[in-house]
Amino acid sequence: MRNLQKVLPPRQDGTYHAVATDRFYTSVQLALQLLARNVYLVGTIQTNKKGFPPALIAKEASRPADVPRGMATIAVAKCCSLLQAMQWCDRLPVYLLSTGASTAVETCGRHVPGGRRVTIPCPSAMRDYHRWMGGVDIHDQLRLQRYSLQLSAHKQQGKPPSDYAAFLEVLQAQLLQTTGADFVEDILSPGPATPTRHATPIAAAHKLSELPEWVQVREGIRKRPQHQCKVCSIRKTKVGQRSTTRFYCEACSNGNKRVYLCDRVRPGHYVNNNMTCHQIWHVKWMNGEERPRPRIGRDIQMRGLGKKRRRREDAETNEDSEPEEAPAEEETAPAVGETEPVVQEETVPAVDDSPVEVEAPATTALDGEGRVNSV
Repeated sequence: MRNLQKVLPPRQDGTYHAVATDRFYTSVQLALQLLARNVYLVGTIQTNKKGFPPALIAKEASRPADVPRGMATIAVAKCCSLLQAMQWCDRLPVYLLSTGASTAVETCGRHVPGGRRVTIPCPSAMRDYHRWMGGVDIHDQLRLQRYSLQLSAHKQQGKPPSDYAAFLEVLQAQLLQTTGADFVEDILSPGPATPTRHATPIAAAHKLSELPEWVQVREGIRKRPQHQCKVCSIRKTKVGQRSTTRFYCEACSNGNKRVYLCDRVRPGHYVNNNMTCHQIWHVKWMNGEERPRPRIGRDIQMRGLGKKRRRREDAETNEDSEPEEAPAEEETAPAVGETEPVVQEETVPAVDDSPVEVEAPATTALDGEGRVNSV
């Protein structure tokens, strides 16, 4: 649009111009903007451009056998009757976009296998495109095929073929009309020095520590648990995006409410970022005190251990703190010949000063031959 504004005169009522574009530049938005400046457009278009009707897109890459060559399908926009999209079946389907073009049917010549030339129907917009864009295409073909033409001429004249790299050097010199001196520039004085920005060093107390806990994955295999990085949680761009780490800053943590941080550089956090999440938290965010609001979602929280994990750790702590029980002493039963008589004494409190007779219970003992004797 900037080039057309410099080339074309100011808009005047009743004065129109026409522009032919290639499939890379043609779009519905460009056609409408040019039409607002009284400039018609015609050009081939890519089918994935926004606004192109999908009903015109053929399912096969080549022309079906039952479709005659030269058949055209035209679609007119509802918002602007001057905007038209069409599909023209040549050897392959050709897609065209135009504004203000005629829908009249004309003819064009084509070569078929065998060297014969036939005439097929062609929309008027396609004829305009061939007439206006044809010169540019031929110029591009001659410019790109210049080496092959020169190679053929050398072959007919019996000269050795030229080197392709040497040919490009000569072609560049002819196109630019420059010499070696044009590529040399003397710098008499050095330019201003670029200030170097040194990052603030992180205190030794704010170093990354690895989690001391282990998680049993399966029999004989365990690993350290992973937690979400606080910096990655703040700078994430979509819900569900996670970056886990097994490191945390012990100085910024409060007991088991730890600040988990990555030891990797995440380029998506900031433009031209070369700092790790640990450095961003301590240097850029001043130990988390000047951290920004999250891009999405709510702010981060320093959570402690869950109830299940807290119970498991308390149980492990109690097991480690319990003293070992002393082994029970084994009671040794006396030998058969060494059995001592057991005398049971019973004391009865006296009610008055009168004597009280107490019958002693009978005791048993074993004699030397193992018989029981009453005493």
